[in-house]
Amino acid sequence: DNWTPIFWGMAVVTMTVGNLAAIAQQNIKRMLAYSSIAHAGYLLIALVAAGPAGLAGLLYYLLAYAFMNLGAFAVVVALEQREERYLHLDDYSGLGFRYPLLGVAMALFMFSLSGLPPTAGFMAKFYVFSAAVEQGYIILTVIGVINSLISIYYYLRPIVFMYMEEAKADAPRMQFDPFLLTALVLTILGTLQLGLFPSRLLGLAQAAAQGLF
Repeated sequence: DNWTPIFWGMAVVTMTVGNLAAIAQQNIKRMLAYSSIAHAGYLLIALVAAGPAGLAGLLYYLLAYAFMNLGAFAVVVALEQREERYLHLDDYSGLGFRYPLLGVAMALFMFSLSGLPPTAGFMAKFYVFSAAVEQGYIILTVIGVINSLISIYYYLRPIVFMYMEEAKADAPRMQFDPFLLTALVLTILGTLQLGLFPSRLLGLAQAAAQGLF
């Protein structure tokens, strides 16, 4: 109980600062890095809620975040070329049509990170926010939802560039590393699995959480 107000304040500051800093970024790696700060704030909401539901939500969120964030960085690495190309958002103009697989994968991970259904990110935030509401932290939950809505703006920006902007130049032929391609496929499947069929893994998270109480 003594730590609850501290975690409450840390969650609000972390979410807000992370999202506002991410909005200002033009470098996609920096955008993802600052957005991870915001996700740490959502995890702090689960700590504020505490209890079996809060801890289960935290474990589920960590697993979902691992898939969608690693997947997003895998796309960035696949596109990155010498001389630091494909690091800025405008470098992604038209890439959704030139590299359809990478475009669809990036769109999926951006949707998931922003918390849109039916992705892993939506279910993860749903469980965390639900646990907070059950414990009576309505204001904190509302602040979390507002921050999540703010994040939609900068997560959708890469998608806008990929599908609604013309390509800046002809793209070189893509050579996929087999390990990178495997990582992309696994993170895509994990993001969809956790979003569409969450019950089994949520059950494991709840069983783990119950063991601590």
